[in-house]
Amino acid sequence: MEDSEDIDFNFSLINPVKTYHKISIAPMMGITNRHFRYFMRLLTKQTVLYTEMIHHDAILNCKEGYSKFLEFHTDENPLILQLGGNNPELLAKCGEIAGKMGYDEINLNCGCPSSRVTANNFGACLMNSPELVGECVKSIKNNCNLPVTVKCRLGLNKDNDEFLNNFISKVSQIGEVDHFIIHARLAIMNLDTDKNRKIPPLRYDRVFQLKKDFPHLNFSINGGIKTYDEINTLLDNKSISGCMIGRAAYDNPWIFSQMDKLYYNKMSPGLSRKEVMFRYGEYGDYYLKTLDSFEKDKIYPELVGPLTFLFNGEKYNSIYKQFLMDKKNWQDVESFYDFILSVVENYEKKNKEIFEI
Repeated sequence: MEDSEDIDFNFSLINPVKTYHKISIAPMMGITNRHFRYFMRLLTKQTVLYTEMIHHDAILNCKEGYSKFLEFHTDENPLILQLGGNNPELLAKCGEIAGKMGYDEINLNCGCPSSRVTANNFGACLMNSPELVGECVKSIKNNCNLPVTVKCRLGLNKDNDEFLNNFISKVSQIGEVDHFIIHARLAIMNLDTDKNRKIPPLRYDRVFQLKKDFPHLNFSINGGIKTYDEINTLLDNKSISGCMIGRAAYDNPWIFSQMDKLYYNKMSPGLSRKEVMFRYGEYGDYYLKTLDSFEKDKIYPELVGPLTFLFNGEKYNSIYKQFLMDKKNWQDVESFYDFILSVVENYEKKNKEIFEI
């Protein structure tokens, strides 16, 4: 294991680099925070990462300053900031900040169907206002040098090819958007967010048709992608520029340990699950040192979250998760790394006991 002094935990800002969208992890509320993103970088260096959706008001009105929402570890690049909102001027201010902070790209959310988002007139309901979306993107691009993409659904409530094509056409023309990430389902506006990920049927064919209708544009596809076979089938179609993987990245993160090799022709990080945990434990201790104060009961669950399904599919995974999530196990440890060490030791001990029976 490497000495912690040899690992660069620099949170300084860097210049943006070109991103490559062949494989990306979807922006997910409550999941794709800075800790999850750092964790995923231990598995894949090439996959494009996204922040959670962050509303322009949260960034611009935060009493603690925008760094609370936007600061990230330099290892996270390529990293895309997903913005929520509908005010071109305020989105432009956020874009200017993002450019200075070292993000690689900005994405505007036009696909979230949650009732709270809809009540504030952003997310999926913006598909009803393609001219406004185009103006929002145009305003962002005029205030930074970053590419701006749009993530949307196939439509609202019912299949309507004309509605979707009109949205793509106007947004691409007004906002000069050349890359759309399409969640290949409708947004049903009277369903909750979880059901909207399951009930509307997937229609990859509709995304393929978009490429035929708009051959000069690029489309990435999102929704229901879980395996290498599914990725290969979609990429073989040649109609899309990339696959965006959502819940599977959280539920089965280990699949990303081979993404660099399989889809970027690059060496994968090559860490074992155990090595990933130790490296993440070091990261956790470094992060905690940046805080003025913290309570374990509040901060440890946030740090532990990304590790929850690291052993998904392995024998005795339930033993690992039970120990990991039991807060009494972190009460007496001196450091987060010590806690991670105890998780690994307990898992290995239990496995040995089980094998010896």
